[in-house]
Amino acid sequence: MSEQSSKVINTPLTPNEKLLEKLIGSFSDQTFNELDNDLLDDEEENWEISFDEVDDHISEFQEDEFVREAFDKGMDLREYARNIEKELSIIEKDHEVDYVKQAKEFVELHNQIQTCDQILETMENMLSVFQKDLGNISTEIQTLQDKSFSMNIKLKNRTAVEKKLDNVLEGIVIPPLMIKKITEDEVDESWLAYLTELNKKMTYVKYNQNKNLKAIKDVGPELEKLRLKATEKIRDFLLNKIRSLRIPNTNVQILQQSVLLKYKELYQFVMDRYNDVAFEIMHTYINTMKWYFFNHFERYNRTLQKLQNPIGDKSSMIGYDENLRKGGIFGSGKIALQDKTNMFVLGDRIDTLRTQDAGVILVHVAENKNQKYSSEALFRSFNLTLIDNASSEYLFIIEFFSKDDKPNVEGAKDIFSEIFDTTIKMGLNSTKQYVANTFDAIGTLLCIRLNTQFALELQRRRVPALEGYTNQTNMLLWPRFQAIMDMHIESVRKAANKMTVKDVHPHFMSRRFAEFIASISTLNEDYNDPILNNSLSRLRNELELFLEKMSKSFEDDNKSSLIFLINNYDLIITILSETGGKSVEANINHFKELLNVKISEFVEEELNPYFGSLITIVKMFELEKDGSTIDPEFFDKVSADFASTWRQSLTSINTSVIQHFSNFKNGTTILHAVLGQLIIYYTRFCNALEEKMKDGTVRIGHQPVGVQSVMVEIKKFRSNF
Repeated sequence: MSEQSSKVINTPLTPNEKLLEKLIGSFSDQTFNELDNDLLDDEEENWEISFDEVDDHISEFQEDEFVREAFDKGMDLREYARNIEKELSIIEKDHEVDYVKQAKEFVELHNQIQTCDQILETMENMLSVFQKDLGNISTEIQTLQDKSFSMNIKLKNRTAVEKKLDNVLEGIVIPPLMIKKITEDEVDESWLAYLTELNKKMTYVKYNQNKNLKAIKDVGPELEKLRLKATEKIRDFLLNKIRSLRIPNTNVQILQQSVLLKYKELYQFVMDRYNDVAFEIMHTYINTMKWYFFNHFERYNRTLQKLQNPIGDKSSMIGYDENLRKGGIFGSGKIALQDKTNMFVLGDRIDTLRTQDAGVILVHVAENKNQKYSSEALFRSFNLTLIDNASSEYLFIIEFFSKDDKPNVEGAKDIFSEIFDTTIKMGLNSTKQYVANTFDAIGTLLCIRLNTQFALELQRRRVPALEGYTNQTNMLLWPRFQAIMDMHIESVRKAANKMTVKDVHPHFMSRRFAEFIASISTLNEDYNDPILNNSLSRLRNELELFLEKMSKSFEDDNKSSLIFLINNYDLIITILSETGGKSVEANINHFKELLNVKISEFVEEELNPYFGSLITIVKMFELEKDGSTIDPEFFDKVSADFASTWRQSLTSINTSVIQHFSNFKNGTTILHAVLGQLIIYYTRFCNALEEKMKDGTVRIGHQPVGVQSVMVEIKKFRSNF
């Protein structure tokens, strides 16, 4: 403990300890004596120990680490306590010296604290004054805020009053310039602006006439005078523009878009302000456009009819024989069919249906070039022109005659109907006249498909006004088309009772039928109309009956009959195959089945004259299973005859096929079928002969021809086509 005390005494004094030393130095000895007495009193109080608590303290001290260590070493605690007390006394004296040394610093600190207290007192006085000033300023700010809020309310009230007053002044005050412009100037864009302003003032006065405002009552008569004057000018202006549509070569659509729609607010004004004038303007427009469209379309239709290229007549049916003379046996010549081929062949006529941007026929150009057109081309040109003009007119009517920019569809339909009523009737009469005189089924069906396209185009344009026209046109075209189909079917039926054939070449009716059915099927590909399909089936059945009946014209020559049917079926399949498309697949498959049946029959007929005995013995052997009833010499004779004649027979068969079937593909198929069937028959004969030779019932005196040799020879003939 002495070492620790010396370390403490030798420790340099800190600034605070020096200040404390100075402070203690300023104390008097009396003061220190008083302090010592107080300390002694405190010590006496602190060292008074109750022996009742000694046991408790002993137990508590035993838990202390140092006490427990002292007990373990056997030390005397009283001695240990006295040592500690001495050390504490030395340390206390050392600290007292330190405190005395720093007494002056404590005095200086005390003086500094007093100075700070004085400064803080001064600042407190200043802040008190400042706080009072801030309170006065806050009161003034609150006063200003109250005044600002009051002024703001007054400003809002005055602004609201001013706005209402402006509305009233704007609604009832009529500037002199407006009066001068409306009454004296011509109608133009600037005049329209003043009319719009006038309309606003009239609307304002109308909605505020029940208010007790003297200004409104005063301005009413003046506005009425301006209304009458404006209506008069509008009436004259619009009627003059509408009458100008009657001038020749006037472009109606340009005048509608650049003038009437530009000034449609004029008509809106009279609709709202003078309904009688609006009614007069509307009916003047209806009558003018009614005359305009009827006059132009009637002249256009009349000119188109002069450009028509007639296709066929009532005798231009599938079953009509162009070799017959007109008027029976007393006729003087053949009937000259006009464009006969196009009666049955679609060809480039379908371009009328597929070409979307072909435009319309310009009559003056066509007349100069002396061009002629088919009926469907004329039908397309007339109706395309009609729906283009009708669509433009309908959209104009909806926009111009609507009220408050709200389309009135029903009203527009009524106006449109009045305008186009006579033109539509003229168009329907023209179509009716066409269907009454036409016998062109392809042209009529093309018109039907065109009419369907027109109906879809009108739906796309959202022009329902012509829906009735397209429906009525359909009702005219379909019955006539069915009637023409019935005529074709009837002509085939009648031809079966009048005609006969003398050669095996394809009949002209087969070509007509194939071309015709291919054309109609192509036009029905995207529609698959069941009624039309039924008509085609009826026509096909009649043609089959006709060909079967014509094949019997060869009497007992079954081979020629088969060749005739095969050539006709092959021609039909060839023409249908050239057409292509799914629409003809069913008919192609049907005639292929018929063709295959007839080819099978022809194979037997072709082989029988040359290899009849061989075929007979094969069938007899297979029928009896063992051929026990067949004369053994018959096997020898058949084998010998085959060996001596088979090469010559193959040549004859090849010549016959070449002669009767000029179609390369068909002839090749038939020749392969004949020669293939021959191989089958001869193979079966060789098997039967071998079996009979094994059981010893048949003996032949020559070497049979091998099947392989026959096949090698046949390969030479297969390349002849």
